[in-house]
Amino acid sequence: MKSRIIIPEIFKPLFLPNHTAAQREAFTKEYKAEIKRKLLRGEEISDEMLGVKTIVLKGGRISGKTVNDEISAIPDFFGESGDIWYCRSEENTIRRSIFQSMQSALRQRGFTLSNRTDTDFKVSNSPFEIKCNRTGNVCQFFAINKDIDRTKAMTPPSGRLKRVMLEEANEPDGKEYVEALRSTALRYMDEMGKFTFRYNPPPTLNHWANQYYPELVRNGAIGIHPSWEDIAGLLDPVVIADILKMKAEDPLHYAYWYGGEIVSLAGRVIWSFDRAKHLLPLSELQRKIVKNIYYQPLYMFYGVDSGITSDATAVCCWALYPDGKLVKLYTFYLDIKRERLMRGARGISHTDQVEWILSEYEKFKAQMGEWGIQIPAPSKQRWCFDGAALTQDLMLEFQKATHFNTKAVTDKDIERDIARLVNSYRSGQLLVLDIPQNAVSVEETENFVRDENNEIPEGQRDHTIDADKYATHEYYYNFL
Repeated sequence: MKSRIIIPEIFKPLFLPNHTAAQREAFTKEYKAEIKRKLLRGEEISDEMLGVKTIVLKGGRISGKTVNDEISAIPDFFGESGDIWYCRSEENTIRRSIFQSMQSALRQRGFTLSNRTDTDFKVSNSPFEIKCNRTGNVCQFFAINKDIDRTKAMTPPSGRLKRVMLEEANEPDGKEYVEALRSTALRYMDEMGKFTFRYNPPPTLNHWANQYYPELVRNGAIGIHPSWEDIAGLLDPVVIADILKMKAEDPLHYAYWYGGEIVSLAGRVIWSFDRAKHLLPLSELQRKIVKNIYYQPLYMFYGVDSGITSDATAVCCWALYPDGKLVKLYTFYLDIKRERLMRGARGISHTDQVEWILSEYEKFKAQMGEWGIQIPAPSKQRWCFDGAALTQDLMLEFQKATHFNTKAVTDKDIERDIARLVNSYRSGQLLVLDIPQNAVSVEETENFVRDENNEIPEGQRDHTIDADKYATHEYYYNFL
């Protein structure tokens, strides 16, 4: 076995344990028993609660994703009993890709492989397996596409899974095949288990993978976005010269092929939003205040979109400035599904949400004050709620608790309201303060897309977009 390998810094999370020794001790028998009871009651359990780590590797070609993931999996063959699943979308791609590349990774580390038991590893072609002769731990290779139930029949020989790797994770026909793999694998995982998903982002925004994997990262998975530059020291000069030639002559193709970037924005609903044009640096806003102490919000419009059991509740805080600009200063965002999982709650009541909104509102005012931004008095604020019956109940609870000026937006039209946002960004009237609290708004705006039939499919994250619609509706149609 070779004594030393070079691991680029960006791939270090692949090689780290899920937990420290002290953290692992927290996964006591009592804790696991409680988790089991929740599962048996049909309650949703997150990977985080199970202690399982999920890593998403997003990148272009020649970025080192596959080889570093495979090298990080080699220790799983040793130590405690436990197996590995190594998957791809289609059966006919396994032999010439992941099955061969895993063998290559082992040989490069100095291990011997054959179809016998007198070498370090025994290789089987039917089924595709690599078995460590010393420990008996097995890496099983199989496809996950076509039949949604095909992974249900898979069982690790030891009864325990240490790791699941999915190569070209954008290739399955839909996210449901990945979810089926995850749900089956979790039955055999403990707090030391790892999922790693490696994918090259498809060029169009409306591909399911460009929605699903970023969502995993937003919900706590570790995201790694390597490029060839992270492993440039390991590449042959001929390869680097060819890459740089493409960068100079065909930058769009280079961005997709080697940068792992989405190069086609076709399908974006709020297509006029551009980070370079519409993100307002805090320092720039503060400079304007220094030059003119009266450059402060004249009025505030708060758009509110709410959920109860699974949708998120979002509040977008828009400030009207003396020059007519509307600036999104802050976003409150409550991921109700995640909150329920963390608290074990069946839902989040309107009373709970009002308390949360008011708590975030106080944080918002305090933060703005620290930055020199003066929020006007409640008499110069309008809280604009969705006109749907469910959200109206929230509005009434909010009104009783605060006596703030509330408005119900009932005159809704999807295409008109979208066009209003598109045109307002296009004209430069809308800006978004570039702070971490607004990151979720930016992500939703950039990733909200139409399908191939030019329809807006259900299930996309658009809570802050809806909140923006309500706030701007009130400004355009009732305030001006």
